[in-house]
Amino acid sequence: MPLNKSNNLSTIYLETLGCSKNQVDSDRIERFLLAQGFRSAPLEEAEIILLNTCGFIQAAVEESIERILELADHKDHQAKLLIMMGCLTQRYQDVLETELPEVDLFIGTGYLEELAEIIRRPDRRVYLDRRDAPETGKHFPLVSAPSYSYLKIAEGCDNFCSYCIIPQLRGPFRSRRIQSLVQEAEEVASQGIKEIILIAQDTARFGYDTGEGDLLDLLRALHEVEGVEWIRIQYLYPDTLDRSFFEQLAKLPKVVPYFDIPIQHASNTVLKRMNRHTSKEHLIEVMTSAREVLAEAVLRTSIIVGFPGETEAEFSELMDFVREHPFDRLGTFIYSDEEESASYQLPNKIAQDVKQERLERLMRLQEDISQDRLSRLVEQTIPVIIDVGGKQPVGRTRYDAPEVDGVVDITTDRPLKKGQIVPVRITQSSEHDLEGVVV
Repeated sequence: MPLNKSNNLSTIYLETLGCSKNQVDSDRIERFLLAQGFRSAPLEEAEIILLNTCGFIQAAVEESIERILELADHKDHQAKLLIMMGCLTQRYQDVLETELPEVDLFIGTGYLEELAEIIRRPDRRVYLDRRDAPETGKHFPLVSAPSYSYLKIAEGCDNFCSYCIIPQLRGPFRSRRIQSLVQEAEEVASQGIKEIILIAQDTARFGYDTGEGDLLDLLRALHEVEGVEWIRIQYLYPDTLDRSFFEQLAKLPKVVPYFDIPIQHASNTVLKRMNRHTSKEHLIEVMTSAREVLAEAVLRTSIIVGFPGETEAEFSELMDFVREHPFDRLGTFIYSDEEESASYQLPNKIAQDVKQERLERLMRLQEDISQDRLSRLVEQTIPVIIDVGGKQPVGRTRYDAPEVDGVVDITTDRPLKKGQIVPVRITQSSEHDLEGVVV
């Protein structure tokens, strides 16, 4: 299908599905396009519609397909060009062009900074071969001014957990250069951003592939960036963590004492089937070290229930682990049987109703734990960053990441600005959230 008019189009609508790493890609895309003369517009008025998709599990695939078909309806009106990007395009690149003729352009993960040029070409196109966008060193102003900014420090993954297809979608683990990351942090700090959040498929492995410095070296460099007050680390796989890691972090006060350490399970037999490179004993060592070295340490994790072959005894072992070594924050997911994953070949699949029942049991346990741990903050005065400004502001403590953790509803006698960090006396707590008064 020729797209001869595409080089005259100028208004864009960009929508993102999936994880925060996808959101980082979308933010970069939008910034680059605006710098190239495109303009943002509401969906009903946009000439170009872009959907950044997720293809990690089947539910995400279905959501992405459903949404792209909904967006295709707008081509009967103002929209002239429908673009599909992200993990779903990488996962199903051999069939999408045939199955989705409504889509004019399929873009993989390695062409983000060239999108403006690609859009202006006249023919129907598929760009999926390249995985890496070149590091041009170009940094454009943020589209909006949030209270935080994600900093994606690496792409891809080498862990090959048996349930995961990210290595197939995103390729091997590739660290970015420390100099480029520091420059990006300086750019966002110059725009008033006080919190930067480091993300990757496994932030703990930063630098392992390049030999040019590890995660601690990066944190030390970011710690010197003027204007940055909070540095948060997400997706720290436990495999390489030890006591010395937390001892080094204790010397960097800008690094908030919040550690997102996805364990996925606590039974050694399940961990082995998952191809996780750790053990229950090591997990206990990591958690103990974090809390002994950093008294304020808050631990978040992710857990999968219903993995193939998970017996009631193995699930009970997991429940006992969570009781005896509680996490402050915990996300639970039902195992999704993805055909391209190694675990798809495993026998003894768990019935859906059993998986659901196990998820509910674990979440009930975590709600009690969360309520108890948050109640300890009542009557304490702690710093809170404002995510929603105004006369009824909403913020987060250092112990909460955006989008996945709780918030603080704040009472104040003066409007607060988004991005401010203010002292708040906590007056009330629930299972997930807090209430407080500005001091």
